[in-house]
Amino acid sequence: MTPVGPYAYNGLRETLRLLHITRCKEGPVGVRALKIDHVHIEVRDRDAAADWYQRTLGLVRYKQLASWADDKNGPLILSAGDGNPALSLFRRDCGALSRDATIAFRVSGEQFVAFMDELSDLRLLHRSGKILSRGDVVDHALSWSLYFLDPDENRLEVTSYDYAQIAGAVGGQ
Repeated sequence: MTPVGPYAYNGLRETLRLLHITRCKEGPVGVRALKIDHVHIEVRDRDAAADWYQRTLGLVRYKQLASWADDKNGPLILSAGDGNPALSLFRRDCGALSRDATIAFRVSGEQFVAFMDELSDLRLLHRSGKILSRGDVVDHALSWSLYFLDPDENRLEVTSYDYAQIAGAVGGQ
């Protein structure tokens, strides 16, 4: 389905503005991405999901693109701590998810430890369906991660590369 209305026009215009076609000595390379801008996820209720992401991960509505959410097929954009777009929440009717992916959010070691300490209050679901706990922390030898689901069963990860700091906190569980 092709989006219509102001979201489609503004989205195309912004995409064209941001794309920088570059070439190198080896020939055409297409677009050189500067960074991941945002990720699309499907939710049953965009407002309820936005509230959940604010309570759980501190994401807030991105005011500069708020008008896109006026279109029922457009996204409600959330931004992370750096103020840039992070998630685009698209409305999904009560059907099954159309894609399977994990969205990883990088945090500092201090933030990761604080998140671990709040797990019992947050009552997040692990992918297995049980309540997420400190025992679910995954040691990747270079980073630490926690994997969980949002209320619409999108897969999420909180990860940190402050390995030594977290190792001390995990060791003292």
